[in-house]
Amino acid sequence: MTRKIYLLVALVCGLFIVNTSFAQDDSGFRNLKINAQPKHMWEIGLHGGHFMVTGDINPKPGWGVGLHVRRALDYAWSIRVEGMIGNAFGIEPRNTGGSSISPGTANYVLREAGYGEAGREWYHNYKMKYASLKGLGVWSLNSFNFKSQVRKVNWYVFAGPGVNFYETFMDMTNAEGVPHNFNSVDDGLNPYISREDRKTVTSNIKNILDGDYETRAEVAKGRRSGNTSEDEAERQFNAEGTVGAGFSFRITPRFNLGFENMTTLTFGNEGDLLDGYRWRNIYDLTQFKDLINYSNIRLNINLGDKDEKSEPLWWVSPLDLLGEDIAEVKSRPKLDLTDTDEDGIIDMLDQEKDTENGCPVDTRGVTLDSDGDGLADCRDKEIYSPPGYKVDSDGVADVPEPDYINESDVNRIVDQKISQIKFPTAVAAPAAADWFLPMIHFDNDYCSIKSTEYGKLHHVAQVMKLNPGLRVVAEGHTDRRSGNCYNDVLSYNRATTAVDHIASKYGIDRSRFIVRWGGENTNLVATDAANLMNRRVEFRVATSESNMGAPGCGVTRAGKGCNGGGGSGVSSGGGSSNYSGNKEAGY
Repeated sequence: MTRKIYLLVALVCGLFIVNTSFAQDDSGFRNLKINAQPKHMWEIGLHGGHFMVTGDINPKPGWGVGLHVRRALDYAWSIRVEGMIGNAFGIEPRNTGGSSISPGTANYVLREAGYGEAGREWYHNYKMKYASLKGLGVWSLNSFNFKSQVRKVNWYVFAGPGVNFYETFMDMTNAEGVPHNFNSVDDGLNPYISREDRKTVTSNIKNILDGDYETRAEVAKGRRSGNTSEDEAERQFNAEGTVGAGFSFRITPRFNLGFENMTTLTFGNEGDLLDGYRWRNIYDLTQFKDLINYSNIRLNINLGDKDEKSEPLWWVSPLDLLGEDIAEVKSRPKLDLTDTDEDGIIDMLDQEKDTENGCPVDTRGVTLDSDGDGLADCRDKEIYSPPGYKVDSDGVADVPEPDYINESDVNRIVDQKISQIKFPTAVAAPAAADWFLPMIHFDNDYCSIKSTEYGKLHHVAQVMKLNPGLRVVAEGHTDRRSGNCYNDVLSYNRATTAVDHIASKYGIDRSRFIVRWGGENTNLVATDAANLMNRRVEFRVATSESNMGAPGCGVTRAGKGCNGGGGSGVSSGGGSSNYSGNKEAGY
């Protein structure tokens, strides 16, 4: 039955937070004509303080620290998620293990250590390690205090569920593993009645303890007896519920300082074992569960862009935005519909309150002057005078008669302009030897002409047709990819192929051409690699050059596609085999 009650309490706390989260959304303001909830900041905080367990054992000061994140749901409600860790301590000055009540027969930890037997007394002590994660709903108590736009102090209460795990240890033996001897700590004293005697007994117990809490205290594991084995004494998570209250001081818009106290109840059978003690006597358990009390100081910081977001809503008055609007409305002047000059513009807006009767005005109440000549439209006989001319007292512009020009004036002006033109003197045509003639290029190891080069050959032919007495030199060249003799023959074949093309296609006498060759010795680009610029035939106007004739170095064929035949070449000298030399071999 008790277990069901605890589960019901946890469920109610959870529904409290969930309902708060979903109920306080923007839909609550959808019927308002204004946005009563501005964008607001998050709060993060660091807290620390006094941590202790209120249970069956006299508590001693402990400590706790943690972090939290808090977000406002509206001006009154907010939700806070926080985690914390802490250590709690306790020493009981009244005998909890003597033979008179024999709890050792129920508490298996005491029984196995030998406490509770005749002549061996036990004074309970413990150290409890604790960690938890909580979700809390926070209610600001002074949310509707409208004395100022921003509150200096925020009072609040909170509640919510959480989960924790803890481990409780006892100092039962000395460094050699021998149980402590507490038999004489209360000699001559009565700690059950006298507070001073309890202090003395506590001091005597501290003198015996070595501070090494080496023994794990009893755990419940769902049982109400002391028969649980040590193997089952492992850490487990427990549900808990927390309530508390606090207040915080606003130091700056970014920082505030809080003080609060929270009380936590752990649900289930583990809830009475935070101090490691639950047996009132051998037959029944203690009546109440252990409570955790945490009094702490909180250093809180607001996160967000202060130019775009307000402080968290628990600091802000709900009437802040409305107050600004009301103040602005109240500062406005009262509406006065008086129109002294009766020009249709009330005096509140009229920039010319004594407008002449009958004169039209603009939206500011100023008399209209459409052409800007300084005379009001109501007295201006020429409302739209041409700009740039003087006007008389009636606003009429003094525009002179136009001075038109006649045909004779136009002829005179044209003749004058022509006489002033300085025409350039004639320049003699360049000599034929100064003419530029194009060059053509060939694919690697080819002497046949590419179609892209036809236009250049056409240009050479046209120059020769227009100048019948002109003779042209065609000089062939190669790159350095083959032997010297081979390249000489290939360059000769390329020049011959180009001359034959022009002579046959354009009907130019073959005797007007001078064929020369340079092989690889006249490269434009200094490289041994294949290079298009070096595979060429150059044309120039002949002066005193003469035909060189075919090379006589022994190569009979050089180049593909020469004179229209694939691979045919010029025969020169003796021998009948094709040959391509290798420079590394000396050819």
